[in-house]
Amino acid sequence: MVVLGENIHQWELSDGNVIGVTRLEIKDLMTSFSEFSEPILQIGSKSSILDKRGGKWRNLYREKTFVGIDIESGENVDCVFDISDNISKLRRKVRIKQFSTIICPHVLEHVRNPFIVADNIKKLLLPRGKTIVTVPWVQGFHEFPDDYWRISFSGLKELFKGLQIIDEYYSDASEEFGYRLTYNGAIEHSIRTCRIERNLFQIILEKIPKQNMFDEYEDKKIKLSKMYMPGMSVNIVMQKN
Repeated sequence: MVVLGENIHQWELSDGNVIGVTRLEIKDLMTSFSEFSEPILQIGSKSSILDKRGGKWRNLYREKTFVGIDIESGENVDCVFDISDNISKLRRKVRIKQFSTIICPHVLEHVRNPFIVADNIKKLLLPRGKTIVTVPWVQGFHEFPDDYWRISFSGLKELFKGLQIIDEYYSDASEEFGYRLTYNGAIEHSIRTCRIERNLFQIILEKIPKQNMFDEYEDKKIKLSKMYMPGMSVNIVMQKN
């Protein structure tokens, strides 16, 4: 079920078509995700900056079979496993062949070959199973243990070819709000809609604000551009037919 958002603006194009943007609260999306079936796999489950308390997703599914994997042990990790590896190893470890729900938040930018990971996710997903994938579109370098990619909506669709898209939306850096683009009222993130992204989110500054390069030093940050796009991610919810 797609959570309806608030229509905050729309533009009528010269050809009569209409591009719109809706805003929704991530907490409402999480409520809808809580209805997804078990068993559930979270890839990259170790508590991190985005989930300081640990177990945000585990708490959402606290009454269901839940497995958290990561490349290293730590809070909220049930099984140490590299999702780029042969998935038969994971199946032997957790004794589950396929999952009804797979959550992969902020992982694909850190793997050397996202195509292998996407293929593994598809293999681990049960028929009619659902996967939630989040990747940064605009974010500074962050190593876990390294940082390789920024992936667009088009990139995610290429990675997960064969899966049916249920929902797609931008999310802000604090993961409080989501934003969907629409074309004549239907959710769509394509070339013809995403090209307005820069008008929606990009900030053009008259001058770079005064800000120290590091908190303990007075050196000012290096001036690169007057244009700035705040940190944001792209998200896709998909189903295996």
